[in-house]
Amino acid sequence: MIVFFQIIFSLFALMAVGSVWKKSHEGLLGAKGTVFWILFWVLAATAVWWPKSTTILANTFGIGRGADLILYISLAVIFYILFKLNVKIEGLSRGVTKLVREKALREVEKK
Repeated sequence: MIVFFQIIFSLFALMAVGSVWKKSHEGLLGAKGTVFWILFWVLAATAVWWPKSTTILANTFGIGRGADLILYISLAVIFYILFKLNVKIEGLSRGVTKLVREKALREVEKK
């Protein structure tokens, strides 16, 4: 049964890498984002095909199980991405506020 999951996950990972590559060529994803997401999907597929590799890596860091290591890393990455998104949204919000304010002042000056 695990082979079925491995095949399905690998197909999904290949589609995800293809999507990343397409977005990169469309200019919607920068070089750092492209490298990050391709590396992510390659590592995820590696962990699915060789689950003991995560346990070996976890033991290197003094963590008992590979699943725990994956969970810790995933949470750290998710919170980091959320932080970066929050900073980006705040910057966009300030930019929109500034533009609206400038436009309102120009319209007041016209009248």
